[in-house]
Amino acid sequence: MNGGRVTFTTTRQDGRNARLCVQPDIREAAQQLASRAAANTPRATGRMAASWRTAPGYSDPATTVVTNDAPYARFVEYGTRRRRAHAPLGRAVAAGSGT
Repeated sequence: MNGGRVTFTTTRQDGRNARLCVQPDIREAAQQLASRAAANTPRATGRMAASWRTAPGYSDPATTVVTNDAPYARFVEYGTRRRRAHAPLGRAVAAGSGT
């Protein structure tokens, strides 16, 4: 430490080392987000609430995606002309940001 500051040095120029260091924290945050989304999901059968998952990102090592494979998940999240949106994932994101 130097005057309250921390200096990190990476040996690769592409920044991959720094991103790999935060990967476990990103994964944990995504898992917490999925858990909050499941808690916010309305339950008729419970299928959608049980379908929240996390998976490694596609190309970036520090990316984790939150998914739901229930075929009607997008309609619950965003609503339709006849039904209002419930936004379980949106509310989980908002709760996690402190708003």
